[in-house]
Amino acid sequence: MSNTPLSEHFSEQVTIGITGASGAPYAIELIKQLCQANYQIFVIFSSAAKVVFKTEIELDVPGHPQKASDFFTDYFEAKPEQIQVLGKDQWFSPPASGSAAPKQMVIVPCSTGTLSAVAHGTSDNLLERAADVV
Repeated sequence: MSNTPLSEHFSEQVTIGITGASGAPYAIELIKQLCQANYQIFVIFSSAAKVVFKTEIELDVPGHPQKASDFFTDYFEAKPEQIQVLGKDQWFSPPASGSAAPKQMVIVPCSTGTLSAVAHGTSDNLLERAADVV
């Protein structure tokens, strides 16, 4: 995965955090709408989110970030590099950077545990770090 910066191919960048709270259909609809609006999307799943996706919408998200990126690119018929799924420990990816992070982020659905970590600044994974630097 190349983690390309914003280019002329995309209108904006956004980070989408997806946690284990109930509400997988909301995340799917948001990603669909952002693809149609020509956003470049960085997606960060919690481990529990993948379980919820399988349970709520019968979508088995691959565990490896590149395979998940390819899966969602096909699922949403997105452009190459439009959807980049990141692993929770990819500390050198754009969403982790105070200077290169997308200026927009949504956590949907957001568990209370993630909400608490973001509110208190106690980030210990990429999803929480991304929220710190937006």
